[in-house]
This record gives sequence, C-alpha cells and structure tokens, in this order.
Amino acid sequence: MFDIGWTEILIIAVVAIIIVGPKDLPRMLRMLGRYAGQLRRTAGEFRSQFDDVIRESELDELRTTLEDASELNPINQIRDSVTESMAPLRDSAESIKSGIEAPASARDPAGGKSAAKKSKTSAKKKPAPAKKPAPAKKSAPAKKTAAKPPAKPRAKAQAGAAKSGG
Repeated sequence: MFDIGWTEILIIAVVAIIIVGPKDLPRMLRMLGRYAGQLRRTAGEFRSQFDDVIRESELDELRTTLEDASELNPINQIRDSVTESMAPLRDSAESIKSGIEAPASARDPAGGKSAAKKSKTSAKKKPAPAKKPAPAKKSAPAKKTAAKPPAKPRAKAQAGAAKSGG
C-alpha cells in the first residue's frame, strides 16, 4: 500500500520520540491503533456494502436473463412456426372446400341438400345382398402307414432328395 521501508519507519520513530517524548509515546501509539482500527472497520463496512450492491446488481442481471429465457420458450416458438407454416395449407383447404360446395349449391337451389337426401334414400331402397356363410371344410382322415424302422440321418437326407427330384 504505502511504499515505506524500514529506514523511513526508524526515522519516524526517532522524530516521534523527540517530539512527543518517551512518557507520552505509549498513549500516542494507542490512539494511533484505535484510529487504525476504526479505519479498518469503516473500510470493511464500505467493502461489504459495495459487495452487496454488486451482488444485487448481478442478481438483477440474472433475473432479467431468466425472464428473457422464459420468454424464449422453445415450445412456444415451435408452435408459432408450425401454425404459421400451416396457414397456407389451411387457406388452400378452405378454398377447395368452398369450390366444391359452390357448384353443388349453384345446381340445386336447396344448397345441395336434396342430392344428399336422394343418395341416402337410394341407399335405403337397395338392400345389400346377404352373404351366405361358406360351408366348413372337413379335413381328410389321416392315412395309416406301416411302421418302418428308423432310418439313419444320411439315408433320410438322400430319400428326401430323391423325392423332390433333385
């Protein structure tokens, strides 16, 4: 902090002894110690208040950062982008739907309802042919064969090859 060496301290001590005197020197050093302690306490309080202010400002910055992050919710952004991209599709679907409904209402003054009624009544007049259940197939009885002695594995493979023709 201060650039004071041992020689300067020795000169100050000699001058203090000469000016103050050896009798009042301990009282003067005690007073200097008290003032130094008060200065340290004041500096400590100032430093702690300064640290509190810095901590609060950092917390405020952190709060604003968190609020900004909550506003930038990716789900909301995705939902907004999907709804924006779906808008042209929705418009084209509505135009197709209105194009289909407009000619039907132009042909029929009832707005296309009578054609729908006719199709419903015609469906009622023609009953669907009833399907007859197919007869259940009976499985053929199993043929009885004479018991043969068990063949060797090689003989079975050759017999199978001979039957398949290859």
